[in-house]
Amino acid sequence: MQCLLLLIPKYHLKPLHEAAVPQIIERTDEAFFEKNNDTLRQTADICCSRIGEVPCLTCSVKPKGSMAMMVKLNLSLLKDITDDLDFCFKLAKEESVIILPGLALGLKDWVRIAFAADPSSLEEGLGRAESFCQRYAKQV
Repeated sequence: MQCLLLLIPKYHLKPLHEAAVPQIIERTDEAFFEKNNDTLRQTADICCSRIGEVPCLTCSVKPKGSMAMMVKLNLSLLKDITDDLDFCFKLAKEESVIILPGLALGLKDWVRIAFAADPSSLEEGLGRAESFCQRYAKQV
């Protein structure tokens, strides 16, 4: 049996998106970036404000320069929720709100909330999350 060895020259080509990004950024009007940054500041404010209204959720640090935030989950204030994974699964199933359990990032009893969304959609999602938390709140 013969073996055929093909020598293929190694070209150092960048993927299309990698080559295109610098030109896209250079050609994009500065107003576009300013508008996006303003929207992210607004949605970060909305997120922190709304989370502050929910006793079982704590926003300890307002994000600066990101599109998501970590939120502490106080399970002692909730009934029938065993951990952050259970919280996220039930929230998704019952309210169609998707957030990432902290367990996925090695942070037990935390959740990651992305706020890179239209402000009205974010308000609606946070309202659903608040209703969910009220429904599962332990009665004192």
